Amino acid sequence: MMGVELMVEREIQIRELTRQDDPLIKEIVQSVLKEYHDDLPGTAYYDPELGELSKYYAAPSRKYWVVTINDQVVGGCGVAQFDDLGTAEVQKLYLLPQTRGLGIGKRLVQLSETTARELGYSSLYIETLSNMSEALILYEHLGFVKLSHSKSGTQHNACDVWLEKKI
Repeated sequence: MMGVELMVEREIQIRELTRQDDPLIKEIVQSVLKEYHDDLPGTAYYDPELGELSKYYAAPSRKYWVVTINDQVVGGCGVAQFDDLGTAEVQKLYLLPQTRGLGIGKRLVQLSETTARELGYSSLYIETLSNMSEALILYEHLGFVKLSHSKSGTQHNACDVWLEKKI
């Protein structure tokens, strides 16, 4: 618990992803999925672009941010076009365990929403897993509504919860 208290005293910074962050973010994504026993095919664990997110998010319609505390990368989140119907997706929002509960996830989702709106999207979509209960509580608190099924075009067929918010 002491580590979390120390981190609260530190400035939390959110910045855009760089190439140097790629291996760190890949490690965080995969370690969190392992933590929840969700290191399964059909999850972000096996995304082909996971090791080179800086290339994937270099497109103008995509953004990815990393969170640092004391210059240590502790998580990240992205937003990118999901379909041609005005939907953007919150992608790869993962935080190390010791940083959860500090409001970082909320800040990242709000940043994704603002960015998606600025990019001209009309809705924001999230795919996740039902055992990530803290994340589900956050998404619903921020106004996301559960859908009965995934949107067509999903690549994460292991996800079993889908949410959307009109922006």
